[in-house]
Amino acid sequence: MANADLKRIKILEAATRRFAHFGMSKTTMAEIAKDLSFSKALLYYYFPDKNSLYSAVFEYVMDEMINEIGVYIDSCDDYEKAMMFALNKRIELINRYYSLFEQSTTLVKEMPTEVEKVIKECFEKEAHLIGRVLQIGVNKGQLIVDDLDGTSKLLLYSLFGMRIGIMKDMKCMIFPTKEEFDFILDLQKKMVKIFLNGLRS
Repeated sequence: MANADLKRIKILEAATRRFAHFGMSKTTMAEIAKDLSFSKALLYYYFPDKNSLYSAVFEYVMDEMINEIGVYIDSCDDYEKAMMFALNKRIELINRYYSLFEQSTTLVKEMPTEVEKVIKECFEKEAHLIGRVLQIGVNKGQLIVDDLDGTSKLLLYSLFGMRIGIMKDMKCMIFPTKEEFDFILDLQKKMVKIFLNGLRS
């Protein structure tokens, strides 16, 4: 791995720790540079502002989850177990990096272009994962899916929409607490089982 790549990864790791613990708004570029014993100039060479660093960190932690789920899918021959694993990992990630994901909600009204781009790319990656899970059932003759990509995105949209609906019902429109996320996860699992039952051959 090139030295420049190593420095970038070190910056992402340090920023992830800071954002996850203090949140983006309470973290400065100077603090991250100090954590690494880097100059601010070097930090700005890799990331010109805090929004570009935040978007890179968001992608970094999402890719960590996506890769972990992907490894599990490769070793699993049960589509329902694989789907539940993916849902559990997503909530586990949100709980681990709670302050980081909370920031993404506060940015919704004025979301920087680079953050919006990363969120859209992560959606596509997650939809691809769901497609791989559904493919397990299709390959075993247990599921009938005419449009794998469309069905995967439909399920993912349903999960997001369901979360928003539950939050509204709980009068929690900013960001759920960790306990509320556990409640949402339980309902999402029930919905996914109903969704999968509708695809059974």
